[in-house]
Amino acid sequence: MASREDATNMLGPWGGSGGTAWSFEKAQAITKIKICVGDVINSITFQYMDGETARWSPRYGGAGGTPVEIELGPAEFILSIKGYYGAYAGMTIIYSLTFVTTVREYGPYGREHGTQFYVPKGTGWINSFHGRSGDLLDAIGVYRKTSFECGVVKVGPWGELRPQNLRDIEGTPTQLTKIIIRYSGCIESIKFQYVADGVTKWSRTWGSENGSTAEIDLGTNHYLTAISGYYGIFHGNRGNYYGYTVIRSLTFVSTMGTHGPYGPKAGTAFSFPVKVGKVVAFFGRAGQWLDALGFYLKPNLV
Repeated sequence: MASREDATNMLGPWGGSGGTAWSFEKAQAITKIKICVGDVINSITFQYMDGETARWSPRYGGAGGTPVEIELGPAEFILSIKGYYGAYAGMTIIYSLTFVTTVREYGPYGREHGTQFYVPKGTGWINSFHGRSGDLLDAIGVYRKTSFECGVVKVGPWGELRPQNLRDIEGTPTQLTKIIIRYSGCIESIKFQYVADGVTKWSRTWGSENGSTAEIDLGTNHYLTAISGYYGIFHGNRGNYYGYTVIRSLTFVSTMGTHGPYGPKAGTAFSFPVKVGKVVAFFGRAGQWLDALGFYLKPNLV
């Protein structure tokens, strides 16, 4: 889920003037990029989220070429692109593309031949594309979202994947201020204080009131920079076999230090370092225990 303010600059396109102009502007979050590469760039296609449904854009370019797919993480943003264009079969065509994100550099895809173009990193992120194409990719440009901050992105959850016992918050969160964890042989529950729509709120207790208690007070000056933990089958604290997948352990890293681990390091490990922005709330699943946990990330791409 992503919510972003409208403040967009159109840059480019670079390349030739052949083919037909196209514009791909409706993506709130690009999740995959498929590039088909031959002697030049044959085509490019984008996967994006339409609410909770993944959809593909039209193919910009023609058939042929070897497909290469870039899969972006849930909190990974495109910051820059670069490439080459030049003469091919009497036309000017895109030869090569490279994408730079908040996580890594992808490419180059294709031959670095001809005239180089470069969209440097700037305030904001590249959220959509435009260009020209026919049988090949003639030209490409970008739309750069120049808002200082974008909205919240849902990341995860990890743990039990059944659709029952969903837990979520009300409003659009902007800050996480306090976390209360109860734990024993697993995470019994989580409860947290957050700010949404300018109002400080408490979540419900997701899980039980049993176990030891730990409290993390972030206040308004600190925030989480990483979350990790374990999930797996839990037999119960009294030797009963329930056969449920639950969150077994949680560790939080904030600007104050490391908090935890809470609960045993047993089962399947998960980890998410926050490279841009901060965690501002949680969502997940809970019954008798905390079954699954994900979080709301508010990226800051200044």
